[in-house]
Order: sequence, then C-alpha cells, then structure tokens
Amino acid sequence: MTGPILIADLGGTNLRFALTDGQSAWEETSMEGSRFATLDDAVAAYLARIGRERLPERAIFAVAGPSDAEKMVFTNRDWTVPVAPLRERFGLKQLAVVNDFAAVAHALPHLTPDDCRTVGAQRDGRPGPMVAIGPGTGLGVGLVVPDGRGYRVIPGEGGHATLAAQNGLEERVIGYLRNLHGHVSAERALSGAGLADLHDAVCAVEDLPARRLDAAAIVAEGATDPGCREAIGLFTDFLATVSGDLALTAAASGGVFIAGGMVPKLGDLFDGGRFRRRFTAKGRLAGYLDPIPVRLITHRESALLGLSRAAKTILKDDLDTSV
Repeated sequence: MTGPILIADLGGTNLRFALTDGQSAWEETSMEGSRFATLDDAVAAYLARIGRERLPERAIFAVAGPSDAEKMVFTNRDWTVPVAPLRERFGLKQLAVVNDFAAVAHALPHLTPDDCRTVGAQRDGRPGPMVAIGPGTGLGVGLVVPDGRGYRVIPGEGGHATLAAQNGLEERVIGYLRNLHGHVSAERALSGAGLADLHDAVCAVEDLPARRLDAAAIVAEGATDPGCREAIGLFTDFLATVSGDLALTAAASGGVFIAGGMVPKLGDLFDGGRFRRRFTAKGRLAGYLDPIPVRLITHRESALLGLSRAAKTILKDDLDTSV
C-alpha cells in the first residue's frame, strides 16, 4: 500500500490529526473534542478540512485510555468506539490503536535539544530506558527500553497508581481527596481537575477561605494567593515523587521526560529546583537518581512526532493486538 498515513492523537481535551509518510507530518490540525458527538464526526471533519480527494488507506490512532484493537475507550471522555465500524466507514485497510503515551514515548529517541528544556540541575544521563510522564486532562505514562536493535515502547496506565504522601500536610490532603474520590491515584492530583482538587483540599485542611477555582484561575493567582501557591507547590512535589518512583522502577538512566499541557501552563510557578530536590528524595537511593536527567518536552506535537516516526513499524505489527 502506498500513500499517506492518517495519524491522530486523541486526548481528553483536544483531538490532533495529521498525515505522515513515516518521516515527517503535514496537514496538522487540532480540534476541541467537545465540538463532536462522536469520533466518527471528528475524523470526517478533519478529512473535510484538508480537502482530500482520496482517503488514506492506513491510520494510527493514539487514545487516552485503556484501548485495544477491538475498541477505543476514552478515560476522560464519554466515548467507547468499536474499531471495525470506524475502519469500514472510512475505507481504511489498516487501523492500529495505541496508547496516547505510547505515542509520546515513541517520540523520545527523536527529540533534539531544541525540543526540551532541563528541569532543575543539568544532568546528561546515560544510555538506557527513558520514561515519559504527562499531566494534562489526565496523567499519561510511557516507557522506552533499548532492545539492541533500536528501542521498544511499553505503554501502561501508571497514572492510576496509588498516590503516596511524604509528610503530614500531604497525608491530610490525600485524606480529603480520598473522601472525595475513594481511590486516590496520581492522576487525581496531577491533572487539570487534580490541581483544582488540590486547591480545595489545601483550603479545607489549612483553614483558608473556600472557593472553587479551575486550573487556569489557580495559575493566574498562583503568585499572590496562599491557597493557589500551596496547591501548585503540592502539584510540583507530587509530580516529582511519582516521576522519581517511575525512574527507580524503570532504571531510567536515559531520563524522565515531562509532557502534557499542565506544566508549561504553570510557567515560572513551576519550581524546577524544588522538583529536583523532591525527585531525588528517595533515602538510600538518592544517589542512584541524582545522575538521571529530567526534561520538559517543548516540542509542539510530540505525540504526532512519535506516531510519524514509528508509523511503519506499528503498521507492520499484527493489528489483532494493541501496541
């Protein structure tokens, strides 16, 4: 089969589409998912926007949720999409489904120094596994492991691992979140909605005036309002703890890479030095973590980059299994 491949990064808030030849991407378009009742409608809108005379025969969709080759399940959107009817409607001979952070992880080996900035102390890292973590609408996690011939991407749902406290304030905050949600996963704190809940929790346990703010308002008042400032500090600490746990688990000598929309929106309120101190605060293993670099991905569309570079490899795989 010849011709371009349709690639899509289907997040909890935005749907990003492009075409690729397996090297570069073009016709990149981002659309708000809330505009569409179904994924079919969004795909049709993208194809109409770019005015294609002939539909691509192959596609790869990266989905924010535990999906597989039979159906796409969106964790932070009320969509469950059977794959076969979608493939048939658009005349696709191949449609592969991958985890959204598998797509980000595929980008890591292809990022240049201009695509990232260092968080905290500069570290060069060593060849070895790399971890992607991304707070946004949810919390994504992906792993890249060298395999002797290149690398292998291992997707997962690490954002739903249980969040742990490191001090009394965090214990009280997690207790508040537990009363609200039951199980307190990392995503319950490390997401847009999570930052809003952290602010509510701080106000409750610190006896500050209660007022419900969304993430954008918390960032806007982060430099002046005590509750907002404390919530952002907790967000930073929790993200560092989870990132450090992942680095230990994966032996991520190649580095930890922060993706997602939340950290860039924090701007100067995100304290890289504070993050770095908490990242290495693992007792006897602090020295193990110290050489591991942490980088914030600044590439505009890292998931599409990953899908583009890995497209031919993904589409060679047996499409009866997820990637």
